[in-house]
Amino acid sequence: MRIERIGENKIRIFVSYDDLEERDIDLDAFNYNSPETQELFWDLMEQAELELGFEAQESQLCIEAVSDVEHGFVITITRVDEENDFESFQKFIKNRYRSRDLVSRKKPASVYSTMLIYAVEDFDDLCKLCSAIRPLFRGRSKVMLHEDTYYLILTSIEGNITNKNLFDSIMSEYADKMSNVDFLEGYLNEYGKVILDNDAISFFAKF
Repeated sequence: MRIERIGENKIRIFVSYDDLEERDIDLDAFNYNSPETQELFWDLMEQAELELGFEAQESQLCIEAVSDVEHGFVITITRVDEENDFESFQKFIKNRYRSRDLVSRKKPASVYSTMLIYAVEDFDDLCKLCSAIRPLFRGRSKVMLHEDTYYLILTSIEGNITNKNLFDSIMSEYADKMSNVDFLEGYLNEYGKVILDNDAISFFAKF
């Protein structure tokens, strides 16, 4: 693992696949924000404080992790110190995650994600979407609400989508696919509201 400082309030951490293997963390666990992953994160924060003087204990943090073919994972951590900065950052996150451009800018996927998050602007569209994909998806689903936007969170993805092409086509018609889902899930858990925590697709498909 290597840590470098790229600004007063920002660091970048390089985590190789060998680093994950040494800590007995598989790729699914890393993507899903497991207890082992959280322990690794705070170890990295302690290392960053010792090596670079980057203190993060009392600060809001923006964490963005992307896969990299050469390095494994590159994690960028931004410290938000001032309340006004944090309010501005919330607006930035909202605009960023609603941008379809993020999907096309992503690097070729080298890591399988265990979670998908879709943003739906309208309640009726959410119900139509759930009704359409109910026969296609057998994994877990929940719905959260944040600033008048519904977020459909799908987990247990692998092996539970029966027709991937049709599934993707329906999702793109009704919703925006989000990137950096681990960070977004944490953001929603802190600032969003849980509408239905389990089997949300079956519930909303009834409307």
